[in-house]
Order: sequence, then C-alpha cells, then structure tokens
Amino acid sequence: MDFVASDFEYYERTIKIMYQNYYWKRIVICGIALVIIMIYSGIFQDNLMLNVLLMVAIAGAGGYLFLEKQKFSEVYHAFLAENQPEVQIRKIQEEEYSYNVLAKGKTRINKKGVRNLPSNNKQYTMMVGFSKAFFSREPLQIVYYDMLDLTYEENFRLKRNGYTKVPRILRRFTLRNLKASAGNAMSFILGNLFLLFILYRLLRYVWSFLRMLF
Repeated sequence: MDFVASDFEYYERTIKIMYQNYYWKRIVICGIALVIIMIYSGIFQDNLMLNVLLMVAIAGAGGYLFLEKQKFSEVYHAFLAENQPEVQIRKIQEEEYSYNVLAKGKTRINKKGVRNLPSNNKQYTMMVGFSKAFFSREPLQIVYYDMLDLTYEENFRLKRNGYTKVPRILRRFTLRNLKASAGNAMSFILGNLFLLFILYRLLRYVWSFLRMLF
C-alpha cells in the first residue's frame, strides 16, 4: 500500500537513530568493561590469562555489535518488503513490561523506549521498538496495528485494576516475567551465567581499585 512506503520514508531517520542508539549503548558498555579489565591487569598483574580471555570475548562482542549496527538499511528495507504489496496488520496485547505481537510466533517488544508513530493511514499506528528477549538475532521490531484493537493480558488487566498482591517493585522479578523474557531456555541459562561471571569479575576489580585508593 502507498501509505507504507510513505511512512517508511518519513520515519527512516527517527528509526535509524533508535537503532543506532540501541547498539551504541551496548558497545559503550563493552568498551567500559574492557578498560576496567585492562587497567586492573596492568596494576595488579594477576589472573592475566583469564583477563586476556575476557578481553577477547568482550572485544568480539563489541565488534559483532558494531557490525550489526551497520546493517540498518538492510534490516529496515526487510521490514518494508514484509509490508508490501499488502500491509501486515498485527494484533497487539499489552503486558506490564512489554507488548506482545500475536502472530505465528509471539514476539515481545520491550515497553522501554517503544515509539508509536502515526501512519498516513489514520486507522493504523506504526509501533517501533526492540525485542524483549535477552538474545535476539533481530532486536528491531516494526509492526502496524490498530490501537482500537489493543488488548490487555489478563494478569496485567487485573493489576491495572488493583487486583494483585505482588508489589510493583517486585513484579519484574516474578518467575513468569523472567521466563517470558528469555529467547530460549538454553541461551538464557548459558548467556546469563557468562554475563554474571563477567559482572562478578568487574565488580571484584572495581572493589580492588577502591581498596587501593582508600
């Protein structure tokens, strides 16, 4: 449909900035982690082999993220092609921390940072955000939906109406929410063990710096 091409042309710059910021944030985190490990290794000279392996892994992750950041045009035009010649209108279900795209394989879009962009076809809205899965090969999500057809997940609807005993601050850590956030069980377990190990080492190194200074 003509309005799809017009929408994608009009919002390309906006979505490109969102896409690049998503990757730059993760690249900067990798850079900070590398600097901490390099400084620690230079000062304390212990666990050098482990630190080298960690630096290689983090540098590899940063390089991969940088290469993915360059693929915006390819990814963006793939979404455009998906909605031509006929636009794909999705059903959206809202949860507390995500929007669920109810297609053949349910996709969860993180509410944080999501944008609802008005389409040239006033009946529809273009939702732009990023997958809530911890590990996603295609984090960017662009979907058309009708806001009047938006539904609420049952538990979220009850929470909105005050029918819940779980404090809001703890809802993010419920088993159901954590389980739903994993792209798949194996990548969730292995990936988080590795990330937690890196986080543990970084905190330990920062603590060593503080002890040295004070």
